Order: sequence, then structure tokens, then C-alpha cells
Amino acid sequence: MVTRVIRREGIDLRLETELTEIEGNEHGEACAVVDSAGDRVPVEFVGLTAGVRPNIDWVKNLDLETGRGILVDQTLATSVPDVYACGDCAEIQTPEGERNLIQAVWYTGRMQGETVARNLCGEQVDYEPGIWFNSAKFFDLEYQVYGTVPSARGFRESGAPETSMWLHPDKLRSVRLVHRNGKVIGFNLMGIRFRHEVCEKWIAEERSVDWVLKRLKKAHFDPELYRTFYREIRQSLGGAS
Repeated sequence: MVTRVIRREGIDLRLETELTEIEGNEHGEACAVVDSAGDRVPVEFVGLTAGVRPNIDWVKNLDLETGRGILVDQTLATSVPDVYACGDCAEIQTPEGERNLIQAVWYTGRMQGETVARNLCGEQVDYEPGIWFNSAKFFDLEYQVYGTVPSARGFRESGAPETSMWLHPDKLRSVRLVHRNGKVIGFNLMGIRFRHEVCEKWIAEERSVDWVLKRLKKAHFDPELYRTFYREIRQSLGGAS
């Protein structure tokens, strides 16, 4: 869906390949790129987006223990007494066998800052990130995720949750409910907006799929005069019409 939207805007999006070379002209300016398929594309400039990673070079020579980020425990304390780290630079150590957690989004940074402040004031509390959420926009295509929404690979793994999905005929709107034992644990929305506080509340209350489908109107957050699709979604996903 995102691919179709990007290409509709006139962008030459190429998948299953990667940049291998940037060519420069006699003035040292980028003039072409070459990908792993051997294709050469003339360009006027090159922009690289490599995701987010902690910038911790400035602490490498200190006594702080580091990994991908500054290593912290569940209270966000570092290996040095009375020193804490939070936000993009913090790598939260998790139980053995799980991948350490780096959260590079604004709202978790705020929550981590609050946790550090409380610990500095002597409360001794653990960081509790709560129910995950994120949102983005690809041109005019809205995207939201609340709770647990595995990747396609994650859905194929043993013990993975179940998923129910409604896709609009225009293939530019979809609603995916992720559920385990009949209880909704995640929402993935494309082209349709649901209210964060409503979805978070339903996940926390462990509401059933049918219960959620009957109350979709409460989550509605699209602008006024937009068409709604409650009936179609309920009928498609097996709820009451």
C-alpha cells in the first residue's frame, strides 16, 4: 500500500536492491548512483536515511558501560552510581535471551525522563513504557499502530497471535486487529485514523474482538464529513452489522 502511494507520486521506488556506489563529477558533486543490481541512475543530489541510532561517541572514553547505546537497567541507571541515561541514547537491558531495548521516539523519551526524575528524587521506580504506539504519514496516507502488531514474519512464528484484516476495495484503507485468545492486543490502521486513548484503553481492558467491532465508532478520528466504514469493517471481520 505504501509502495503504491509513493509510486503514484512519481517516485521511482526500487525494492530488493541497495545502494553500492555514489559517483561524483569533476567538481566533487554527486552525479549518479549504482545499485546492487548494477543499474546506474543519474542524480543531482543524494540523500541517505539510515534510521536512528544512539550517538554515544562522546562517552566512549568514560567509565559508562555501552553497547549500541548507554547500557541502563530497568530504573534507567547506568553502570556508574548516580548517573542515569534516557531517551535515544539509552539501551535498556532486558532479561536474558531478549534483545535490549532502544526506543527512539518522542513519547518514550518523555516517559523515560519522568522515570529518571522520580528516581533522582528517591522513589526507586522502574521504567514502564506501557502500550506501544506509533504513527506516520506517507504523502496523504495515514499510518497508526497501537499495541502488539508483529511483522509478517512474526505472524508465522510459533505462538504468534491471530490477525483479522479489512481492506477497502481501493486498497488505500485497511484495518488490522491483532488478537490472542479472542482478546484484542493490537491495531494497525492505514488510511483510517483511530483515537489513541480509545485503542489503548481497549487493549488494557483486554476487550474481545466482537466487543471492539461493535464500538468502532468510539475510536473514529477522521476529519468531519469523511465517509466512515464501520458497517463494512464489522461485516468483513465477523462482528455484528
